[in-house]
Amino acid sequence: MQPGVPTEDLPQGLAAAFAGGAPLVEARPLGSGLIHRTCLCTYAVGGGDVRYVHQRINTRVFGDPAALMENIRRVTGHLRHRLSAQGVPDLERRVLTLVPAGDGAPFWRDPHGGCWRTYLYIAHARTHDVAPDPAVARAAARAYGAFVRALADLPGPSLHETIPGFHDTVARRDALLRVVAADPVNRARNVRSEIDFILARESTASALASARLPVRVVHNDTKINNVLFDELSGQALCVLDLDTVMPGLVLHDFGDLARSAAAGPEDSAAGGLRLPYFQALVEGYLEGAGDVLTAEELDRLALAPRVITLELAMRFLTDDLAGDVYFKVARERHNLERCRAQLRLLADMENAEQAMRDIVRPLRRDS
Repeated sequence: MQPGVPTEDLPQGLAAAFAGGAPLVEARPLGSGLIHRTCLCTYAVGGGDVRYVHQRINTRVFGDPAALMENIRRVTGHLRHRLSAQGVPDLERRVLTLVPAGDGAPFWRDPHGGCWRTYLYIAHARTHDVAPDPAVARAAARAYGAFVRALADLPGPSLHETIPGFHDTVARRDALLRVVAADPVNRARNVRSEIDFILARESTASALASARLPVRVVHNDTKINNVLFDELSGQALCVLDLDTVMPGLVLHDFGDLARSAAAGPEDSAAGGLRLPYFQALVEGYLEGAGDVLTAEELDRLALAPRVITLELAMRFLTDDLAGDVYFKVARERHNLERCRAQLRLLADMENAEQAMRDIVRPLRRDS
């Protein structure tokens, strides 16, 4: 076993639950996610090796793992059906494949009550924490647009809301105000300028909530590193991290994608908005989504990144003031650093507002 995998991430019974008790050959941490603990485990099965991605579900964030996994089962099944009907080959590389536990359930509880799920590992593939060029940004955007388009006809009932109010920006502001008032770890006095900056943008916070926009099945966490790319061809293979797929606004998806791919990661101290990347994202997303988006949604494509960037800044600051209870942190006041990076990006987007609108206008399919 490689060092670096905490022993609690590999509970007794994990191999029996998902790998039929096969011998564990190797285990190592996987990914850079902020919510779950993820391990890539290799098992010796029938003279060969099988690699599984095990994740311990963060039940503090996702309090109903059964509902969470029902959503993922339905979404992956629908995507697989759509791709198969289109004659797309190599489906195990084009959509996440859930591995059921030995009893057929989509997750397993370890002896200490931890909830675990497992996916087949997709080999010879990679993610990008930062888009290295506009072509990668465009390919990721196309994948997310196609994702929304493919799920437009997902049969009912409605998916579970795995995190109620996840992209309710006004509610996020209210949560920030509550933690500022409570100040449980005595940090609020040092962040007055950040609080004032956020509260001065009430119109941005409410801009999407006040519009008449269709509710769709959307991803809700469209960072650039949630798209998997083939290592050889560079082709976007599939969309990852389906925990927050639920009813929502497509503009939250596009806005978060533009926030992460046109600027850089949450911790970036230097990155500003890169307009060539933003143009590539608009082009790719509209290519993937086709004619799904309405005129009202297209009208707000340039606005959406500002809303989601403000929202994420609120979330990071809220967690900092609460004592770092949600996002994993690497150092003291890490969430405050993240918040400040988002506020710098928001200011850059505000300065580039007209340029962003000028990029969107000629690319609209209804123009």
